[in-house]
Amino acid sequence: MKQTTHAENKALVLEAFDALFNKRDYVAAEHYWSPNYIQHSAYIEPGREGVFQSNQKHPADAEV
Repeated sequence: MKQTTHAENKALVLEAFDALFNKRDYVAAEHYWSPNYIQHSAYIEPGREGVFQSNQKHPADAEV
């Protein structure tokens, strides 16, 4: 397994969050969130689909 740097890890997380929360590109987000993802929030349904569905329920920020 390849060792990654802090900068590489940070870039990966930023790409993942940008895909899901900013772009709302759920196909791209599937690349970052495992089908076996464990959701620990009591307010979000279990798994990757719970995260995706929770994000879909909330409107994107309106431009000011």
